[in-house]
Amino acid sequence: MPRKRERASFARVGFVGWCGFVAACASNNGGSPNDPPCVTGLTADCAASYAPPTFDAIFTNVFQTSCAVGTGTCHTSDFGAGGIVFADESASYATLLGADGGTAYVLPGDPGCSTLMKRLESTDPNYHMPKGPTSLSAGDLCTIVQWIANGAAR
Repeated sequence: MPRKRERASFARVGFVGWCGFVAACASNNGGSPNDPPCVTGLTADCAASYAPPTFDAIFTNVFQTSCAVGTGTCHTSDFGAGGIVFADESASYATLLGADGGTAYVLPGDPGCSTLMKRLESTDPNYHMPKGPTSLSAGDLCTIVQWIANGAAR
């Protein structure tokens, strides 16, 4: 049932692929045997789209524009796939860091083992975020890697 709703939502907003960053449209497998291994080869020595790499810049310029656009896309308040909604910056930050005992999608200081980067870097179309054929730009990915590597501060 969620898959039909997801497909219909994409058609309404006129694009396929900008589903989201994190553990959304597909189920969250954080810590399960199906969870992919840590991403190797990530380096903070890259050209970030936003410097310094702050959560505010990532939330405003990447998460909201790529993951929470229109109605019914993965991380809007009306869909909230994986329990992640990119409507409120503070709430989004708390969710990504696993506040209140929730799943941590970001492990400060460890981008390669953060579920966020596992999903963004995955080649498995059933796990990769954002859904569809388009990935985030290298500069946006670099910004996120640097932010996490630097401790994922608010």
